[in-house]
Amino acid sequence: MIETNLQLLAQSIEIMNWFTPTWIFSVGVTVGLVFVMLFVGLIALISKVPGLNTIAEHRTAYVFSSLLVAAALFAGCLFALSLLYDRENLFKISSPDGRGSLLGVIFCAVFCLIVGFGFWRLGSKKRIDEVLVLIKEGFLYWLTVISTVLAGFAALGLILGIFNGFGVFKIVDDPRGMLRSLARLPTSGVYRQELIDFAPTPDGEGGQFVPFEQFGKRITIDGRELQQLRFFANQNLQVAAEPITISTQIDQFFRVPSTSLQNGMGFSRGTIIPEKELEGLYIANRGKNPATIRMEYLVMPQYPEVYLIPVMAFATFALFAVYLSLLILAPKVTAIALSTFKSEVSQPIFLLILVLGAIFVVVSIYIPYNTLGEDIKMYKDSGLTLLKVIAIFVAIWAASKSVADEIEGRTALTVLSKPVGRRQFILGKIFGISSAIAILFLILGIWFFFWVSYKPVYDAREMSMEMVEWTVCFREATHVLPAIFLAFLEVVIFVAISVAISTRLGVTANLMICFCIYVLGHLTPLIVMSEQVAGSIDTVRFFGQFISIIFPVLNHFDVQTAINTNSTVPWIYLGWSTVYTLLYGSAAILLALVLFEDRDLA
Repeated sequence: MIETNLQLLAQSIEIMNWFTPTWIFSVGVTVGLVFVMLFVGLIALISKVPGLNTIAEHRTAYVFSSLLVAAALFAGCLFALSLLYDRENLFKISSPDGRGSLLGVIFCAVFCLIVGFGFWRLGSKKRIDEVLVLIKEGFLYWLTVISTVLAGFAALGLILGIFNGFGVFKIVDDPRGMLRSLARLPTSGVYRQELIDFAPTPDGEGGQFVPFEQFGKRITIDGRELQQLRFFANQNLQVAAEPITISTQIDQFFRVPSTSLQNGMGFSRGTIIPEKELEGLYIANRGKNPATIRMEYLVMPQYPEVYLIPVMAFATFALFAVYLSLLILAPKVTAIALSTFKSEVSQPIFLLILVLGAIFVVVSIYIPYNTLGEDIKMYKDSGLTLLKVIAIFVAIWAASKSVADEIEGRTALTVLSKPVGRRQFILGKIFGISSAIAILFLILGIWFFFWVSYKPVYDAREMSMEMVEWTVCFREATHVLPAIFLAFLEVVIFVAISVAISTRLGVTANLMICFCIYVLGHLTPLIVMSEQVAGSIDTVRFFGQFISIIFPVLNHFDVQTAINTNSTVPWIYLGWSTVYTLLYGSAAILLALVLFEDRDLA
């Protein structure tokens, strides 16, 4: 009986370690869904207020009001960026040269303008019924269902945590502690203080109390959140949380040598910093001269992993708000996109790919990769490659069936006989197919995230190792999120390319051409290097330049090295990859418009 209870307890701990990363992810989506509901509620309220519900009908008032909303959103985004800026070991969204923060500001500005101009259209008295219909069908319906399922998972984890799993098991060990850490995120970061001419401490005294300060005001820091300390000094120092006396043990204070003024000396909190509220530290200058002291404190919440919650909350809200705004700002494109999306997600091949992809993700867990403890890296690589390849196949198939077959079957002629231009037709097809691919990535991406967090638990059990902490599962799972996003960007490029090809050719030619582009796109760096090596050979030089200019550089979306080294993909890299996708995708769209402009549809 005792052995059975211990087995159930061990299983419960494994379940918590496995489920906790997904629970944190789900909480972020839930918070974003709450903001989405508030956004939709505000739109519905505005549609019933006389004067406000007709702003979109008056050009001057519409532009002014839209810019006003965009400015308010932009101010909120800047405030959020200021909280995330230079959070060591947490976000690190900025690059040393400042381009990361500038790129973040640009993306925020674009987001705010789209939502700002879409806001009053969404709340228009004439459009509110259309908005409610858009929410209940198409991409937004799927997104709402996915978000609701994750919200239910988050609520289940919180309830089980509050009631101690009802004596059975828990999804997450300390959900309330994690929510408290979420509230403490704005206070995280590096705090700096400087002391000039700090007088030598007389023998027998326990040091001078130095309060924590920020912007000239005294603050209190929770000892559990004071993770790292760094001191710069030109005199020998002793630093502790309590007065330093003769009876103070050597492991109860930090010893800072006088040689640390230039490079500093770092310490972890260890047992020196107690787990209680601290108003400051005691510093003793054991040198003969006044000291110049600079201090840095890294403050992080008890569970710094909750940084994922605001990131996912913003991503959920931004995806919903931007998509809905774009739909309402381009109604003709919306009609084509909605029809295309419904058609593609209802295809048997789409559902078949979803099922096969989900099965492969699970089965791959149990495949022995024989990598001497590094199976998870191979699992991540194989899963990401599968997700990308099947999504590209679905994109090419959808483009061929949606564009080429409609042209050959003269369905496109029927559509274009209505007040829909050829440009709206192509843009709607690309938008609709991209939306279907986004749903594919959302479902399989979340499923893959869930099982990546299980892989460390499984490997530890198979190799008879100690049980891994949930933080290890979280780190491994979150490392795949940027890779999934980059894989989606790569597929979006193929959506634009395949639609352009489909205006002239069928599915077989489309598959062959896109396969060549995929291979050459990933070999572009090697081809350019061969051009540099061959130098004087005109043919090789011309071919290298041609490939590097015409074909997309798909290696930009490959972060296998970062996965193998357990490195974090910088935010700025994701930003510039998005810019590259927009630029190359726009070029492919222009090509599609040119090819379709004089296409005979009769």
